[in-house]
Amino acid sequence: MHSHQPVPAKPWRDRVNSLGYIKGGMEVQADLLRQLLVQLPCDSKESLEWRSPDGKLFSAPCEDLCRRVLSAPGLAERSGGTQWQPSAYARQWLESMDNSFLAAHLHARVKFFGELLLAIGDQTKQADLLEVATETYGLNWTTVTPVRDRTMWLRSLGMIELWGQRVVRTKLGDALLEMLPLCPPESARGEGEEAAEPNSGEEEQLAFFSDYLQLEQVDLRNRRTLIGYIPRGNASESSDGESTLTPAAALRKLITLLGNGAGLEEFGELCGSEFGISKTSFTTMMHALRHTGLVEQTSFNHFSPSADAHRLVDEGNERLLAAYLHARYLFFGEILRHLAKPATTSALVAMAKETYGYTQASNGEVRLRLAFLQDAGLVERVDWQRFRVTAAGRSFAEHLTLQLPVEAEPEETHDALPSPVPANVIAHLRQYGNVGTDSREFEQAVARAFAFLGFQTEHLGGSGRTDVLGIAQLAMKDRYRIIVDAKSSGNGQVAESSVKFDALRDHKRKHKADHVIVVGPEFAPRLKNWAVENEVIMLRIEDLATLLDHHSRNPMPLTELRDAFSRIDTFSDDLAERYQALERRSLLMRRIIDLAFQEAVDEDPVDDGYISVENVIYALRKEFAPRPSRQEVDELISFLSSPVVAALESVKGRHKLIDSPRNLALRLAGLGSVVATE
Repeated sequence: MHSHQPVPAKPWRDRVNSLGYIKGGMEVQADLLRQLLVQLPCDSKESLEWRSPDGKLFSAPCEDLCRRVLSAPGLAERSGGTQWQPSAYARQWLESMDNSFLAAHLHARVKFFGELLLAIGDQTKQADLLEVATETYGLNWTTVTPVRDRTMWLRSLGMIELWGQRVVRTKLGDALLEMLPLCPPESARGEGEEAAEPNSGEEEQLAFFSDYLQLEQVDLRNRRTLIGYIPRGNASESSDGESTLTPAAALRKLITLLGNGAGLEEFGELCGSEFGISKTSFTTMMHALRHTGLVEQTSFNHFSPSADAHRLVDEGNERLLAAYLHARYLFFGEILRHLAKPATTSALVAMAKETYGYTQASNGEVRLRLAFLQDAGLVERVDWQRFRVTAAGRSFAEHLTLQLPVEAEPEETHDALPSPVPANVIAHLRQYGNVGTDSREFEQAVARAFAFLGFQTEHLGGSGRTDVLGIAQLAMKDRYRIIVDAKSSGNGQVAESSVKFDALRDHKRKHKADHVIVVGPEFAPRLKNWAVENEVIMLRIEDLATLLDHHSRNPMPLTELRDAFSRIDTFSDDLAERYQALERRSLLMRRIIDLAFQEAVDEDPVDDGYISVENVIYALRKEFAPRPSRQEVDELISFLSSPVVAALESVKGRHKLIDSPRNLALRLAGLGSVVATE
């Protein structure tokens, strides 16, 4: 290794996590690698062949092997569209046959390679090395496999040996360790040096968008939820899957292609040529691009950059663009507040949902926001999973008005809508259902529970009588009755002897009931089988509580409950499916209102706030499975457009929001309050 130039180590965050395995033997990986490299260059469609020490022949497609094993640690690279060739370091190793040189190169490209050598002590096992990797270097490994992959390569290069379960460093490994530039653990954990402080001209630069920096909380809450699809060129061939362009560079290229304006068809052809996107992807891109406000429709099928678009996307103005996007999209600048310690994309998604009520947050949307912030030097990647704010990012955040967490927002002056959730009923069911004696309070709680479901209930109880009688007060042909037996149990399970099926049959006949239900904390196993044979529904307290919670948000008609009661053996599953369908309908209605609101506040002189059913279905296609049908959307739009609800105005198949979502919620609640209840 002394005869070669030192291998410069990449920053820890840019090194890869994985180190592939070549079939043929754990201790001969270097020899197998040599057999593969001498066959390169090679067309990606051809196959590579190699032999294990015992003579067994292996083969694999060049494309698969190079991408999966060789490209990530920098041992092979593309040369042209379909060719793979050895990297410069791989060729140098083939010439020198110096295993120390190859080990140094792997250390420069792979996390916890040379650092693993350092972690080897007198009685070190591979499990101990995993603990060092996770606890000391902050790697998110849950199995010993990544450690075994590294020890496998180090063994094949002569740097370590396995003595039983012990990992032992060789003299060659000791010599290598003295020469490697190792990453300090605190830097690997994201606690090392940060970016330099921002330059003094930043405040003057951001003053250009001062109106966007001083926002009210209501403006911040009403920002758009989805940035959407921004094409970034063909995916690179690297294992991390990064695109060829950063998002800021992609916007710059799109605005440049648009020039001073272009027709839709012409712009589509340019984007197809430059980015390799289909017509469908182009339509999706245009929807996202228009909502950024960087592109405007100036006439029929003709679009131009907005007045500030060129300045915003100019190279060097990435922070101006970040400030602009913060003013337009939820959970943008707020990300900087939550990266004082390194965090993953998934953790940020959870933060967006829980802290800011951004229910549509996804890994893809948050990754896109992080990429814009990275372009601006406000966020940096610690490793392939975690990000942290830079010093410049902390300073930048001080210029922004950030949305307050939901729980910290000032109280509204208007009265909140009443919550119909029967929390006290559920609490009493749980409290009195486990007292272990005949509990009148439990029976009364059960009666209130079924009254909440819409039945006219009467608490009877006593010897020879059912505990609760419920009547569905409907038209004569739809009317039906239920009887409910409430069984409390001190040990949490209703015993076999506690349920008298003969008595339940008598009660059913006496009260002319159609269905029989027993409510209790849990039931003995054989009771469940006997219940099916006797056409009795066994309903656990927790299942009833879930039913009440679902019903409070999406009430199920009594006729549908009757159908569910008829399915004794599949009652719980059938009920769950029915409530899922009701919840899906409510979520669809909410998203239609959201889309109509976004179109209404979008300053579009052509569409004037209208949105078509086709665009609604297109926008919802990735949010719901199965995709919403035309009939589903038409039914909900018809409901929202009715004079009673008065949420949408419909003209020639297009629809526009004509009232605030808040007023709509109040109107629907008001309609509910005037319906007579008992």
